[in-house]
Amino acid sequence: MQFKTLIILLIALVIVVPVAAYGSYNYIQNREVVVKPGDTVSLWYYGYIIVNGNPLVFDTNMASVAKNNVTYPKAPDFKYHPPFTPLNDTVGSGSMIKGFDQGLIGMAKGQSGLITVPPALGYGLENKSKIQKLPVNSSLPLFQTLNYSTFFSEFNTSPVAGATVLDPSTGWDVYVMSFNGYYAQIENMVQIGVMYFPYKNVPGFSIIVQNITGSGSGSIIHYTTVVINGTILPSGDYISEVSDGYYYINSNPYLAGRTLYFWVEIISVKT
Repeated sequence: MQFKTLIILLIALVIVVPVAAYGSYNYIQNREVVVKPGDTVSLWYYGYIIVNGNPLVFDTNMASVAKNNVTYPKAPDFKYHPPFTPLNDTVGSGSMIKGFDQGLIGMAKGQSGLITVPPALGYGLENKSKIQKLPVNSSLPLFQTLNYSTFFSEFNTSPVAGATVLDPSTGWDVYVMSFNGYYAQIENMVQIGVMYFPYKNVPGFSIIVQNITGSGSGSIIHYTTVVINGTILPSGDYISEVSDGYYYINSNPYLAGRTLYFWVEIISVKT
């Protein structure tokens, strides 16, 4: 009887102890690795927005995502910035946008998931006063008279009779016919049908001269601005809409007013 009792006790220990130990290990491990405010989290991520129903990646620290434009098409403001290493974020420190940090809280080491960030917790709402509405079709005199301050403001140089300067707003050359110390007489050196690029290396913004009407000092240049929606300009402004004969230059941050989506994978959590 005593031998049978001993056997039963040994069997019970073999079954119960590992189960108890496993349950205790899981409890302690989960308690330690769940993200809390103030924890430092190491993670992989990629962020994207939805434009016309299509997800466009705007940032990532994953080489596999950055290099793959087929599976992960990129937003116009995407910047390729190796080396691709894990992101270390101290939750609540302000180094990341608020919605991103809030989405990490409660996640665990080894877990992956999607964080959705509304505009108010991302890059803020869009400021409508920072959006400029401009006509696609415009005109200006072939010959113009500009005072010194206006000339300097437009061309960032002083007028010199006989000099040729580049007009940064149109991309064509301007010839300074005369300057009397106060006013400069200029001629816009344009050719009909030629495409001009005001911004170097920005193919999504160009100007085409359609025709020139009138004669002599009354000649008028008629031109069309050809823009692609989403084009980022060197200033950081971007084309946010092209419709009904107008295009819109938006000075808000590109991600302002947008819902952001972040896929993240937690590598480690340190309290």
